[in-house]
Amino acid sequence: MKDNIFIKIFNHIEETLLSAAFIAMTLICFIQVITRYILHFSLPWSEEVLRALFVWSSCLGISIAFRTKSHMGVDAVVNLFPRKAKFALSIISYLIVIAFCVIMIYFSAGVTWKQIATQQTTIALRMPIAYVSISLVVGFSLTIIRIIQALIDDIKNRKDNEEMHISEGLL
Repeated sequence: MKDNIFIKIFNHIEETLLSAAFIAMTLICFIQVITRYILHFSLPWSEEVLRALFVWSSCLGISIAFRTKSHMGVDAVVNLFPRKAKFALSIISYLIVIAFCVIMIYFSAGVTWKQIATQQTTIALRMPIAYVSISLVVGFSLTIIRIIQALIDDIKNRKDNEEMHISEGLL
């Protein structure tokens, strides 16, 4: 099945942001090591930027892993069930993860809102801390989209391929 242009752009932008974050983290870390051990001074802002980029990378990576079905799964117990039960368990597991993401979005949004309201900033850059914590809201929202895409794909593929193994999905 061909992806529409929106899906292609969505996938490309997500991967581009993650790649840019990894490149930036590598460069900043390299510069920090050079300045600290060769030039004998430290960049006070580098740790804050690296931490923020790492958090954003982790949150984007969760959704990309769902799109590529790269999350690890343990299917030892699930393999004891017949095919139809395996598929039902797969659907249930998707719904549980969606519920978890909704809970994470709810509480992360609350924390982010409090950080905005109290104008919390980082020490070195004076960057609003909400810029970092909003990554959880964005990441888990993207994850829900990716889970729904995977769920739709699994339902479509089940009709075409009755031998679908649950480890190809979430479990």
